[in-house]
Amino acid sequence: MPTRPVMTIRERTKSRRRLSDVPLRRRIVVIGVLLALPFLLLGAIEGGLRLAGFGGYPPTFVEVGTLDDGSMLVMSDPAGPASYFFSGRSQGLALDPVAFRVPKPESTFRIVWVGGSAAKGIPQPRPLRASAFLEAMLGDLCPDRDVEVINLGVPGIAAYPVLGVLTDALRYEPDLVVVYSGNNEYYGAFGVASLHTAGRSPSVIRATRFIRSTAIAQALDSVLSGRVVKRPESLMEAMVGQASIAPDDPMRTAAARNLETFIAGMINRCRAHGVPVIVCTLPANESGMAPLGKDDLSTLTAQQQQRVADLLAEGKDLLADDPARAEAAFREILGIDPDHALAHHLLGRALRAQERYDEAGAEFRLAVDLDPMPWRSPTSSSEAVRRAAETHGAVLADLDRAFHESGEHGLVGWNLVEDHVHPSLRGQELAARTVLRAMTRLDDPIAPDPDAVAALPGWEIYADRLGRNPYDRYGVACSMQRLGTVSFFARNNPDMSAKALEVRREIEFGQSPVVVRELRRWADPKTAMVDAVPITGLVADALLGIGRYPDAERLYRVAGESSTPYTARRLAFGYHGLVCRLRMFGALSDEDVRTVRALIRRGEFIIRSGRGDAGHTERFVGLLHQLLGEHEQAIPLLRSARRKLSGHEAVAVDEALVFALVQTGRGDEARAIVEGGLSGADADTYRAMLGYLR
Repeated sequence: MPTRPVMTIRERTKSRRRLSDVPLRRRIVVIGVLLALPFLLLGAIEGGLRLAGFGGYPPTFVEVGTLDDGSMLVMSDPAGPASYFFSGRSQGLALDPVAFRVPKPESTFRIVWVGGSAAKGIPQPRPLRASAFLEAMLGDLCPDRDVEVINLGVPGIAAYPVLGVLTDALRYEPDLVVVYSGNNEYYGAFGVASLHTAGRSPSVIRATRFIRSTAIAQALDSVLSGRVVKRPESLMEAMVGQASIAPDDPMRTAAARNLETFIAGMINRCRAHGVPVIVCTLPANESGMAPLGKDDLSTLTAQQQQRVADLLAEGKDLLADDPARAEAAFREILGIDPDHALAHHLLGRALRAQERYDEAGAEFRLAVDLDPMPWRSPTSSSEAVRRAAETHGAVLADLDRAFHESGEHGLVGWNLVEDHVHPSLRGQELAARTVLRAMTRLDDPIAPDPDAVAALPGWEIYADRLGRNPYDRYGVACSMQRLGTVSFFARNNPDMSAKALEVRREIEFGQSPVVVRELRRWADPKTAMVDAVPITGLVADALLGIGRYPDAERLYRVAGESSTPYTARRLAFGYHGLVCRLRMFGALSDEDVRTVRALIRRGEFIIRSGRGDAGHTERFVGLLHQLLGEHEQAIPLLRSARRKLSGHEAVAVDEALVFALVQTGRGDEARAIVEGGLSGADADTYRAMLGYLR
């Protein structure tokens, strides 16, 4: 077997010398190529994955198409803000699609309203949110302007994603920006507890967002998330990272620092675009909602822990009948554990029962600040918002102060806040009015007159004008009932779900059986209607069926405003509302005819822009033409819808089409449609259509 020759020491030394004789420039090139190879490989992988559809983020806004006046219709796209959530945890509760025109018409006064779920206004429907109240108030103050308040609130996002949404919105010529953000700095998307260590630095947060924009990171996330079996959960449950955050945890300082940094970033970006900005403080349900987190007693002895448990039980039993003794029990707990959030809250209740309201308010605020699960903004976050506004020159709308001044005995509770941070209907109006008052401190020409603002009607007048109704209140109660079953809500607030159920029962009492059936069908989790269909639309259908046309017509208007613009559903609600008016008055008024024309133009735009909804748009545009007696124009639209629809919807289209064909003297074509349906499951309906032929 041949052997490899053995090199002597002299030969090895000579060989090494020959390598050293390689020119320096060539050696640098070789080393550079070797170092660059991993990056070139990564670049090739990144490029290939981008070709496969990975990488980057969806836009917050998309151009839909050109309107009749030549302007471009732009709509917000929920996919943009949803990209801030990891593993698709936005749970469908996202940015509402809103529509506006570019370039902005000269007569338009445009306000962009940004923030989290409290800014969005949930659980209230679209027409009854703070942004809608503000739009109505400004409409009264500026009758010569077309006021539009574009609500870009996104549930579950911290201030950094809000900054991203605002940055995209500044391209569309807002006259004013309203920022209402800060409730999600712990558990929201890009919150400190959601990102853990990475969430404690604004720079690392930005780097995390950049890394997640790469195709490689998104492909890996797609593979890993596909392997995880997810149980059904609420958005709040999905967002919880570290479930307990101690009073001295560095996360609390980091959350306030991040909030101040990103609010300041919003103010500075608005200033760079020459847009004034109003920043809102953060009201919360302090007196009604007990802490959501569980107090950590691990540093106490077993004896002390048992004593705390006994005193809690004793104090709760005494609250209603002997609040003074309950106070003593809770104070003893705080002597053992001064940071016990629940004891501070219960002490506040005992003091309130003794009409010691200032002391009670201090205890309620302490309970919020010490809550181990800070879904409500602690004082440090509120101070961060104030500092950012003062330091960077924004106008402050002090919602927190306004809510305390309007609360019973200066305490913020259930009358102004539905759950922990989301304003009630009354709270929505109060938030809007507080922002409007803050606008009076802006520079002319957009500052309203303070005396005119003070002379505006009361909140109930605006609520009724915008469509206040018991059925949307029923929907809010359903949301609160579901929220009350979430484990960390139910732990210290066990009666929340039961109270919401009682509201539902009160509303059901005295309603028509068909209405009750529709309310319960909407609320049934099996039907999946809660987040998909306005409850007012279902009730309006029921009322139309039993001949209560005025009530149905009003609800159809609310349902239309609650729906996504430029959709078949919005056309449907508009059409059915006009049917109610036709049956109420026997004919359409000139104003009704203008409404029909506007809806037809909108439907034609939907079809032209390719946003038609599988035949539904064509169906309702055809039906709208029929309201005006334009059967010839309706026929091609109904024929198109007939090819796309099935089931009962197809039968309804056939009925409208048969009627239109008969009206235009094409009875043979109508008869062919009727005879084709006589052998099917809906033969009775087609047999009734024979009446048209006669």
